Amino acid sequence: MPSHCIMATKELRLLLFLKSKKFMPAQVRTKYQGDDNTIYAIRLSPPFAEKAGTAPTGTVTSPIKAKVTKSTKEYGLRPRGVTLARTLGTAPDTFVKTTFLPALTLAAFNGTAFALAAKVTLDGVEWEIVSRRAEDYN
Repeated sequence: MPSHCIMATKELRLLLFLKSKKFMPAQVRTKYQGDDNTIYAIRLSPPFAEKAGTAPTGTVTSPIKAKVTKSTKEYGLRPRGVTLARTLGTAPDTFVKTTFLPALTLAAFNGTAFALAAKVTLDGVEWEIVSRRAEDYN
């Protein structure tokens, strides 16, 4: 088999693998301070890390990682934060898209940036805070 065919096959396999894994953009590692002042590791995409508040100082003190996408049936720490929403489409064909933005510290969560109806811009797109969620650990 010619070498250019082998290379094309390898590239195709890589593309199929990435597609099957729903390849996510790079994430940054930062820290999250729990309600009990324990510091956990957390990973966020860069736009979310910028808006999540200032990371707590100090070193990570728990081996458990805060998981933003944790379901209610999973064990672990689901961080406190806000639900963001925006409307897509034009009337009458509109729908609401939502996403979750964690607040890295309790002080940030209680500040005006995380208040209900506040506006948050992520990657040039404006979102509105429609609900607040407390930290959940199970």
